[in-house]
Amino acid sequence: MSARYTFGVGARTGVDALELAALLRGLAVLFDVNPQAATLATLDARENEQGIHAAARMLKMEAVFLSLDDLRARRDDVLTSSPRIIEMFGVGSVAEAAALAGAGEGSLLLAPRIASARLTCAIARGREGDERK
Repeated sequence: MSARYTFGVGARTGVDALELAALLRGLAVLFDVNPQAATLATLDARENEQGIHAAARMLKMEAVFLSLDDLRARRDDVLTSSPRIIEMFGVGSVAEAAALAGAGEGSLLLAPRIASARLTCAIARGREGDERK
């Protein structure tokens, strides 16, 4: 079986679907990952953000919304640390923690998050043989 990939997203309110889709496509190209075979993961506080749902639909990705506890469980594994985000959420990077939590136990970030003005995105690879797709 192949590895499982998860794209983590950190977002302010008012997510622009086209901006998010462009960031996700850029990461997918950079790491040669088919978005349709990956998951988009973010904080459950963003579950009502229509831009996240729309970007996931554009890229034919499953969107999952994780609890803050799920993200905090991976806080020691993130590569980026923002003091503002630590104060707000207890993790250095929401995008990186979401990617790791979404990809499962033993997952690894492929690189530090990338950012735009209102969004951050990261990608994590799950363990080889992870049966979740």
